[in-house]
Amino acid sequence: MREQIEVLETLQQVDMELLELETGLNEYPERISTYEKELEQDLAELNALKDRKEALSIEKLEMEQQTAVNEENIKKYESRLFEIKTHKEYEALQKEISDTKRANSGIEEEILKLMEEIESLESEIGAKSEELASKQEDYQLKIEECKEKLEEVKVMYEPKKQEKENIVSKIKPEILPIYEKVRKRNGPLLALAKNEVCTGCHMNIPPQLFNEVLTLTKIIQCPNCQKILYTEKGPDSDVKTA
Repeated sequence: MREQIEVLETLQQVDMELLELETGLNEYPERISTYEKELEQDLAELNALKDRKEALSIEKLEMEQQTAVNEENIKKYESRLFEIKTHKEYEALQKEISDTKRANSGIEEEILKLMEEIESLESEIGAKSEELASKQEDYQLKIEECKEKLEEVKVMYEPKKQEKENIVSKIKPEILPIYEKVRKRNGPLLALAKNEVCTGCHMNIPPQLFNEVLTLTKIIQCPNCQKILYTEKGPDSDVKTA
């Protein structure tokens, strides 16, 4: 039975290594995805700023074109002043000139606001572009590193699974379910029983149960922590303990 206990300890070690590999199989793709999504988000934000600037630039151009049209109209109206024959028509045309100039003044104020916003956007776009370029370089290195580690894990995973299968084949069928149940708990699988005490949880072991542990004829679990108990009796008892 001591041999079975040692095999169980080996199996536990392999299971721990498999768990670490499986963690890598899940975590590295998640990290890669996180890096890529963050870069995509930053790029989307940068493009949104550029789109906003482009829209404002178009709006500014349209306003400038409108002011140019208004200026032409003002010149036409002013040239017609000398052709007016009645005072009423003269006043109407003067009002048209005044309204057009007032409209142009309002448009020019809006153009100034647009120019300020465009200038602010250009500054933000420049800073964001530099930040993104630096981040892309940094994240690309991290992504490549994750991909390399992921490949290493993939190479190691299948042989480790095969190693586990080989170990499991050495365990008695009635013992394996006990192992699987105890394995779900955190910490070492085995615990040294010494002086009627489980060194895994430091609780007393009933005398009769402790005597059964001493015989090492079957798997005995601690009534408290459920770890598999063994004793130092025998020359081949150097298994790892809790």
